[in-house]
Amino acid sequence: MTKSVVVEGEAPETDDELPVIAPRTKLKKSNVVEGEAPETDEECDDFTPAPSKNVTVPEVIKIPEKARVHVDEKLVQRWRTLASDSLMHSVRRLQPTMKAVDDMERCLDNTMASVQSTSALVRHTARVVYRLEDSINAILEASRLIPENFENTVEVMKIL
Repeated sequence: MTKSVVVEGEAPETDDELPVIAPRTKLKKSNVVEGEAPETDEECDDFTPAPSKNVTVPEVIKIPEKARVHVDEKLVQRWRTLASDSLMHSVRRLQPTMKAVDDMERCLDNTMASVQSTSALVRHTARVVYRLEDSINAILEASRLIPENFENTVEVMKIL
């Protein structure tokens, strides 16, 4: 497992990131020694504590870690729920836009198909017009070869 980086101000994501807390100590009893408090530093140095009757022993109290992990699990669950809810909200808001984009794409595809078929028809019509023009030019050229005074010199044979 890699060492995680802890950023100040953020909640920990794993148990490894939790700070180690020293156990707290609790005093059972406190004893007051009668006397006057020192007024100067010299008096502090000269001070020899008087023996007290009762000596207090600190008792170590451990903080339960399970409760903290449970809180962190709840926090993680809330963050996941928030992420899921915000994602669903975004998707719901985007659905009409996505539908409009799909409709526009379909329309664009139909328009492109219409433009392509129109272009093919225009090319076909242009070819037919050029052939017609060539045919008319050929007829005009051939008509120049026909004499203006045409005399019928051909005898047609009649079949009885």
